[in-house]
Amino acid sequence: MSMMRSRPWVARVAGLLALAAGQAQAGTVSDMFSEVDRAMAVFDPIGTHVRAPIERAVPNLRFKGFIRQWTDILLEQQGQTGFQNQDYRFLQLQNLLELETAYHIQEGLDVNAVTHVMYDGVYDWQRSKGLYADRYFDQAELYDTSERLLREFYVSYRRPNFDLLLGKQQIAWGKMDGQFIDIINGMDRREAVQLETEDFEWRRMPQWMANATFHFGQNSLQMLYIFDFEQDRFAQPGMPWYSPALPQTRSDIILPTRRPDTDDFGDHEYGLRFDRMQGSLSYGFIYFYGFAKSPTEHVLGTAQRGGQTLLRLEGRHERLHHAGMTADYAFALNDVPLVGTLPMVVRVEGLYTNGVRFVDFREQALARLGAPTDGTTKRDTVRAAIATEFGLPGRTTAIVQASYYRTLNWTQTLGPGFGGGFGDAWTLIPVAFVSRPFAFTRDRLSMEATVFPILSGPDRGWQGVKTKLRLIYKVSQFVKGQLVYNGYDGGAPTDTYGQYNHWDNVGWELSYEF
Repeated sequence: MSMMRSRPWVARVAGLLALAAGQAQAGTVSDMFSEVDRAMAVFDPIGTHVRAPIERAVPNLRFKGFIRQWTDILLEQQGQTGFQNQDYRFLQLQNLLELETAYHIQEGLDVNAVTHVMYDGVYDWQRSKGLYADRYFDQAELYDTSERLLREFYVSYRRPNFDLLLGKQQIAWGKMDGQFIDIINGMDRREAVQLETEDFEWRRMPQWMANATFHFGQNSLQMLYIFDFEQDRFAQPGMPWYSPALPQTRSDIILPTRRPDTDDFGDHEYGLRFDRMQGSLSYGFIYFYGFAKSPTEHVLGTAQRGGQTLLRLEGRHERLHHAGMTADYAFALNDVPLVGTLPMVVRVEGLYTNGVRFVDFREQALARLGAPTDGTTKRDTVRAAIATEFGLPGRTTAIVQASYYRTLNWTQTLGPGFGGGFGDAWTLIPVAFVSRPFAFTRDRLSMEATVFPILSGPDRGWQGVKTKLRLIYKVSQFVKGQLVYNGYDGGAPTDTYGQYNHWDNVGWELSYEF
């Protein structure tokens, strides 16, 4: 009987012991997490053991950089998709090292350099017949030329009313999602539709130039003289993002592209930008006399092969006149229901381009019949965007942007050319973006979502939608990681997003800055 009576007491003691053990275990896990968190907060091996000693040894030298690893994985392999053999799983296994140095010579005078080393393991780390670009194009896998390794190198001379930068640089004129007045540098577009504004900083192709800016009152005037031309680099056959809507071989005779010549004064480019600030309003105007970043194919003649008439085609980068404007206005709305004070920024950008050379398939057909035509047509193009950014409660940011592209006097026979609608007379992209940090993580964890639908007319209509979801975690001021999902839905197999309907992917990015 005494044993029977003692069982409730034993059970209570056992419960208390189990609870204590659980609390101790939870405390141990919490302590371990806190210890790891504290260790990661000061994790900066390159900064501690490389950067700091170098800067101590050379007091006038500033040294920093980052190591970044991107991985994108297809959700499912499709095999033959259009003209592309999609027998691979990884879209990119890119590893990028950037080193940025600045040496201070004297007051206002510095020498600056940025070096890139990039390796993409998609060609080495998976077996694929569809990925073969590394066999004929070294830069697809590894940066191994001075053009790509030496990203920027310039001397800067800065005074209160005057800045002068001489050397290899990139110029970021635009602030919008997409490219409107951001037209100075070419771009490495190997990621096709997955390339976004946040990637431009390390995807631009810097150029050798003289860059002078005069400051007077609330105004500034920037003048560019560019003696080095860099074109856009697109995904090529055998790369993960090469368009499945394009054949990988052609029957026509393709001659080497004629590029602007650095040694020819007539092939240099010129830019001008004026900006003014008036309180919360800032606005500016730009003019750029340069070359199209992508070549347009001209018909030089015909040839006969196997009873078939072939075109002899030569790509040329055409001269273009660009005129544009930009404006920002910041203000706040008071007494907004459920919000209170609502900070807002409205941005506008627009660009008009004169004399864009388009491939004209009707003219090419006439050329095959012997007509004296180069197979191209000139048109003017317009592209513009307006965006509103909202500062919502909970440190939430929302952006709504409408982007518009138009080819004036468009006809259905037009092929590719700079600006204008995406394979149509006009294109509209109403972008929506929202970003929110989570307070329970002390804002270290945040979520972002962006939606990019594409509409165009009068022919194509719905060209699909891209959805991007991201979870970002700031481990410390040095280390950041994120998980990313990119989805492509809708549209026809030849549309901008429709052609990539089987390219939905998930991935991650790890970044260490020192």
